[in-house]
Amino acid sequence: MFFLSATPSRKDKVNGETRTSKWQRTKNPKPIFLQERDQEIVARVYDFGFLTRQQIQRLIDFNCTTRANIRLRKLFDHGYLLRRFLPVVKGSSQALYFLGPKGIDLVSERTGIDAALIKKRQGNHYERKELFLDHDLLLNDVRIGVYDALKKSPGTELDHWVNYTDCLQEWNVLNPKSGRQNKVALRPDGYFRYFSADKLFGCFVEVDRSTMSNSRFQSKVKLYLEYIRSGLYPAKFGLQFFRVLVVTETRQRLLNLKSATEQLTDKVFWFALANNLVEGNVFESIWARPGKPGTFSLLE
Repeated sequence: MFFLSATPSRKDKVNGETRTSKWQRTKNPKPIFLQERDQEIVARVYDFGFLTRQQIQRLIDFNCTTRANIRLRKLFDHGYLLRRFLPVVKGSSQALYFLGPKGIDLVSERTGIDAALIKKRQGNHYERKELFLDHDLLLNDVRIGVYDALKKSPGTELDHWVNYTDCLQEWNVLNPKSGRQNKVALRPDGYFRYFSADKLFGCFVEVDRSTMSNSRFQSKVKLYLEYIRSGLYPAKFGLQFFRVLVVTETRQRLLNLKSATEQLTDKVFWFALANNLVEGNVFESIWARPGKPGTFSLLE
């Protein structure tokens, strides 16, 4: 499988244990006593699908990088985590941590979710292509940025987050030419609700890595507008209105998408740069809106 190396390149001696390579588990690892933090790491990896070491540190306030690396290695060696390395042009490749076979049982015990369902969900993440993994990495950063912002914003509280795997919205639209009902599908990258000043807000999330044309993005904007007209959102999510938060990586791309959206609507859509979210600034005045000058806060 992708997380194992067929031909180990070298052997290391770490803490008295023989290790073949970073791709293979230690053959005879010392016993591990699972701490509460270990269990939280495994649970977070399941919730997010996969995480980098840096993302894990941000989520659970694990400040020491050396200790984090040692602990993640132990969880990998004992089968609680799997890992995969993304290729890089230069420098060290980045490890992505996925749920391992023992992690499936641990999460099942903690959550009461059937282990077979957990295994099936994780299978979708194992098989993701590198192009989509890069997209998912950025989405994870956005989600962690939301969590960081909630900590910094008194009076705000997360209601819940819905992963992209559970975000599919489908409805039927009458085709005027054929007279038949056609199924329309919209799959946001994520959805979350939060409380602020005793009000509940709902936001869909769209992460953009400049892989689609402006016209394709406009097609997605039209889908959201059709979804509003369908009347399904209040029935499914319990709110009358929602925002679509579009996060992209460059200012020029942000301006292009904002301009493309303005040709269709001046409502619903909000745009921000990904690096503004990393510092936990999600609720600050960093959001641009179609047809409006300046920037806005999600708390307005």
